[in-house]
Amino acid sequence: MVQDQENRYNKNMVYTKLFSKFSIVFIAPIILASCATVNNLMNDSDESSSEIKEISLNKRLQISIPIPENSRYVTDKTIIFGEGSRFTGVLYLIHDISADEVVEFYRVNMRDDGWSEIAIVRSDFILLNFDKEDKFATIKVNRKVFDNSSSEVTIGPKSDTTINRSLNIDTPSQNNVEEPFSIQ
Repeated sequence: MVQDQENRYNKNMVYTKLFSKFSIVFIAPIILASCATVNNLMNDSDESSSEIKEISLNKRLQISIPIPENSRYVTDKTIIFGEGSRFTGVLYLIHDISADEVVEFYRVNMRDDGWSEIAIVRSDFILLNFDKEDKFATIKVNRKVFDNSSSEVTIGPKSDTTINRSLNIDTPSQNNVEEPFSIQ
C-alpha cells in the first residue's frame, strides 16, 4: 500500500513537471508575442518617441486645407513651408475617429474648399489624391485600433507637364521622345 501511494505520488510529480515544461516552452512565448503585438498596435513606435501637439488656431490659419476637429499633429514628422495659400509641406495627424470618418471628412471638405478629387485607393490604408489650381494634395489615412486613425497629408506645387505625364496625356508641345519625367 505504501508502494502504491509512492507510485501515485511519483506519477503526479512527473505530470506536473511535464505540464510545467510544456507551459514554459509553448505557452509562454505565445503570451509574450501577443503582448508585444498588442503593444505595437496601441502605440506606434514612431509616434511614441515623438511629441504630439494639438493644432492651435494659429496653425490652422497657417495651413490652407480643412483639418478634422480634435486632430493632433506629430511634430517630428510635420514639415510646413509657407503659410495660407502658399502652404506646402507634410502634416502627420492623429485622429480620435475612424479612418472611414476621416476619409469622408476629407472627401467632403476638400471638395467644398475647391479641391478636385483625382483618385482614391483602398488597401490596408486609404490614399486620396486632390488637385486645386497649381497645387496637389495626397492624403494617406491609416487605420489603427479602437476606431483611431492617422493621416499623412502632403501638399505641393504641380505643373501641367507632371500631371499630364502621370495621367499619360499627350500635349501638343510634347515630343515623342521617351524620357523619365521629373517633378519640378
